[in-house]
Amino acid sequence: MGKWWFFMKSVPSFYCQLDYEHVPFPSPKNGFGNLANNGCGPLSVSMLIENMLGVPFPPEESAKFFLACGARADVGTNLYVASKAVAARFGLAVRDTEDAGEAYDFLAAGRGMVIANTYGDRPEEGYIGVFSDSGHYVLVVGVEGEKARVLDPMYRPGRFDVPGRAGKVRMEGNLAVADFSILASDCWHRPFFLFEKKEPQA
Repeated sequence: MGKWWFFMKSVPSFYCQLDYEHVPFPSPKNGFGNLANNGCGPLSVSMLIENMLGVPFPPEESAKFFLACGARADVGTNLYVASKAVAARFGLAVRDTEDAGEAYDFLAAGRGMVIANTYGDRPEEGYIGVFSDSGHYVLVVGVEGEKARVLDPMYRPGRFDVPGRAGKVRMEGNLAVADFSILASDCWHRPFFLFEKKEPQA
C-alpha cells in the first residue's frame, strides 16, 4: 500500500460542509444553495485531493471548480462530470462502477480512494441509511479486512448515534469505520468513483 494510507490512518485532512454555509454554491435552476446544504461532492473531492496527493484544495476552491466545469446540478452535484474534470486537472485516472465488490477490491489493493454515492433511506424496504437519509457523497479512504474507513463531509459528533445508525459505525477521530457491507447497502444502485494515480508512461 502507498505511504498515503499510513498517513491517513492517523491524521486525515477533514472538512465538514456545515462549516461552509458562507460559501455560495448556486443551483443553475434557481440560484439557491451553498456548501452547507449542497456541498458534499466538492468537499469529498477536497478531502480526496488533499489526502491522496497532499495538495491543498480547500472547499472554496473545489466549489469554484465544480461550478466552472458544469458539475453543479439542480440539486447537489453531478460527479460523473466532476470526476473526469478532477482527474484531468490532477493527473489521476478515474472510473465509475455500481459494483460494490469492484470498489472493495480496488480499495483492498491500495490502488487509490473512492467517492461513494449513498442512496439514503428506502422506506418501502424498511431500510434506514447509515451514512445519510438521502443522496450523499462520502470519501472512502481505504479498507482493512471487512471494515471501510470513511470521511463523511456531514460528520458531526452524534451523527451515527441516532436510531438505525447506532452501533454500526465506530469513530476514530474524524474517520468513520463500518463494515463495508453497510456502505454497499447504503449505495444501492448508486455509483462508486474509483480514483488512482496514473501509471507512469513507459
